[in-house]
Amino acid sequence: MKIPNSAEGRPDWRVRVLVGLYPPVWRHRYATEFAALLEDGGVGVRQVVDVAAAAVRVWARPSRHLHDRTGRMCTTVAVTLCAWTALAAGAVLFAKTTRDGAWYVTGHTDPAAGWYNVYALASATSALAIAVGWLPPVAAVLRTPQCHPGRRRARLLLLAPPVAVSAFLGVAAVLRLITHGTGVGPTAFLVLVGLGLFAGAAFAAGPAAALRHVTPGGAGLRLATVAGAVATAFMAVAVTASVGWSLVAFADRPGLTALTGYGTVMAVTLVVAATSSARGLRAAIARTRGSVDAH
Repeated sequence: MKIPNSAEGRPDWRVRVLVGLYPPVWRHRYATEFAALLEDGGVGVRQVVDVAAAAVRVWARPSRHLHDRTGRMCTTVAVTLCAWTALAAGAVLFAKTTRDGAWYVTGHTDPAAGWYNVYALASATSALAIAVGWLPPVAAVLRTPQCHPGRRRARLLLLAPPVAVSAFLGVAAVLRLITHGTGVGPTAFLVLVGLGLFAGAAFAAGPAAALRHVTPGGAGLRLATVAGAVATAFMAVAVTASVGWSLVAFADRPGLTALTGYGTVMAVTLVVAATSSARGLRAAIARTRGSVDAH
C-alpha cells in the first residue's frame, strides 16, 4: 500500500524507513494505517526504538493469517538457496586455503583428519540435498504454460546459474594459461575470490527470482522446502567441522582473527537459513495436514 505524505506535501522519510522495517506481507496490509499513525504521533527516539523492536518480533514470529503457505514455502526455498550458496562459497574458500579439498586417507595419524573428512562429507551431502530439492521447482518453471505472463522471464532467470559458473570457470582457465599452471599470486587469488562470490550471488539470485514470476506448488514445493532444511543442517555440520579442524591443525598458530571472521559470517548465514527453513517447514506441515483433512 502507498504510504501517505506529510502535511507539507513531502514524503516523510523517517516514516518510510520505520514502515520499511516490517516484512513485505505485513506492509501490504497495514502500511497505510501504520504510517498515518506515525504521522499523527510524531517520530522520536522512543518511537524508533519501539517500532524497531516490534518489527523484529514480526519477522521472528509472523502472524499466520498474513501468510499463505505456498508463498511462505516459496520464500523459504529462495532464501535457503541464497544462504546455502553463501555457505558453500565459504566452504570452498576454506577448502582452497587449507588442504585444497583433498581427503585424508584411511588410517592417517593426523589428529585433524577426522574433522576434515566430516567437513568434506557433510559439504558434499549438503550439495546433493540442495540439488535434489531444486529439481521440482525448476521442472515446474520449465513446464509453465505458454499463456503464463511470467513464463519467459522465469526461464531466462534460470539461465543465471550455468552462465555464472561458465563465466567463472572461463576466467579461471584464462588465469591458468597465463600463469602456465604454476599457480596464481595473492592478487589474482583475491580477484578469483571476488569473481567467485559474484558468480555465487548470480547463481542463487536467478532461480530465487524466478519463483517470484512462476510459483510451483504441491509435493514438489514441499520437497524443496525439506531439502533446503536438510542442506542447511549438513552445512552447519560442515562449518562446525571446519572450525574444529582449524583449531586442531593450527593449534600452535590458529590465526584466530581470520577464523573468528569466518565463523561469524558462516554462523550468521546459518541462522538466517535455519530461521527461514523452520518457518517453511511449519507451512509445509500445515499444508500437508490440510490436504489430509480435506480428503
